[in-house]
Amino acid sequence: MRRPVRSRWFFARALSLPLIAVLACSGGRRSAAAPPPAPANAPAAPRIRRVADANTAAILLTSHNAVLASARLAATRARSRDVKLLSRNLVTDHTAMSTTLSKLLGSIDVSPREDDVSRLLRDQSAARRDTLRDLSGWPFDSAYVENEVRFHQDLLVAIDRVFIPSVRNQRLKDYVTTLRPAISAHLALAEQVRDAIAAAR
Repeated sequence: MRRPVRSRWFFARALSLPLIAVLACSGGRRSAAAPPPAPANAPAAPRIRRVADANTAAILLTSHNAVLASARLAATRARSRDVKLLSRNLVTDHTAMSTTLSKLLGSIDVSPREDDVSRLLRDQSAARRDTLRDLSGWPFDSAYVENEVRFHQDLLVAIDRVFIPSVRNQRLKDYVTTLRPAISAHLALAEQVRDAIAAAR
């Protein structure tokens, strides 16, 4: 069966969207799980599609790699001590999480399968790195940390509203559930660093 051809407009537009919006645009079966109730004044949430375990695995591995690529660059290019510490923390944790996921996938016989979402995440990561390479000093630190805040925010929403409701394999679901507090801690740290470098400017 031929995969539907996506227009260049779709890819260009999706590169500017958060992860949750890209997942809403992607193909696949609709999730039967209801999303958590939104506040009365919140905008309508995008309708999310169910993601197969093999695609979830590929998206998570790509997410880890995206964080690692930017963090390794920041570890050598950042000026702020706090930003360097953040980047080193992210390298350590996401390396461990990626390794754990790879071993788990081997033991449960799930092969990561790329889809539009994982490819778009890879493109987003490359675009962010290209932008960061053109910066130095405070602009680099600020852009890097802001990227990590947004990325971890998006990943948390995707974990809650897409991955946990979609995953069928219990061991993979346990991994995703265990992943959540680590991503939440990374977000909190990135937000603290963002505030610290803004105050120190």
